[in-house]
Amino acid sequence: MKKIDVLKGRGVQDYAIINDPPFPANWQVSPHRHSQMEIGLVKSESCTIQVGSERRYFERGDVFFFPARLAHGFATGSSQGVEIVVVQFTELEESLTKQLMNLPPIGFFKLTDLEISVFLDLCYRLQREIVGSLPFAEMQCRALLEQIIVLLLRTSSRGDLPYLIPQQQHAIEKALQIIHLRNQDNLRIGEIATEVGFSSQHFRELFKRYVGVSPKKYLTTLKIQRSKCLLLHKEYSVTDVAYHLGFSSPQQFSKAFRKTIGLSPLLWRRAYMLQDESALSEKY
Repeated sequence: MKKIDVLKGRGVQDYAIINDPPFPANWQVSPHRHSQMEIGLVKSESCTIQVGSERRYFERGDVFFFPARLAHGFATGSSQGVEIVVVQFTELEESLTKQLMNLPPIGFFKLTDLEISVFLDLCYRLQREIVGSLPFAEMQCRALLEQIIVLLLRTSSRGDLPYLIPQQQHAIEKALQIIHLRNQDNLRIGEIATEVGFSSQHFRELFKRYVGVSPKKYLTTLKIQRSKCLLLHKEYSVTDVAYHLGFSSPQQFSKAFRKTIGLSPLLWRRAYMLQDESALSEKY
């Protein structure tokens, strides 16, 4: 591990990205320890990682988490090398550290091809913040690290469900774009499924596995979130909001809103729309 990109004096010195060229066959780093925590992705090929007296095999898509001061070493086999991208940082809440350490004394996660791309993109953006000089770089570094951690922890929630292959992942991403761009239309789940090349039932299964909820619930919840902004404007009636967001009737909208939020649209409006009478009486 050679190049460490660190900019001192701006609060980003607590972060580092190590992204060296691939290490060759028979490469070895003896066990060592340091004060930083590490999250590392095996980007290509494979290696053996020594933790204490144990040796663990890691291959492409595998991610390790090492808490601070844990002795660890690396070695490749005689026939192939390894490429590893490592994120180093010094501070993390104890609760997150425990969640990441799902295979004590380390953490182990396996990413899909799409997740690998997301992980690498987050690392690239983090590295830009570390070596750059933009304002609020430390805040952005923390936000990007948290995104990496969320990505890893969410892999655990998949359970025994089979991974989506890249083509399926991209199809669901396309479906999400359709939903976000056209959620005000009277979108039907079957139409979205056809557009991305699946039967309705298969699309629903893949969508829920990938997103966590059914496409119908996702679409409805998205509309309810948008309705909150409209309800804060007194010139829009509940009926206006309902039809603007593509609900078939105000009653259907009110039922969905109450089920999602726990209040009717009118009660929610009364609770959250502040009216400053002195400001409202001003003439512009």
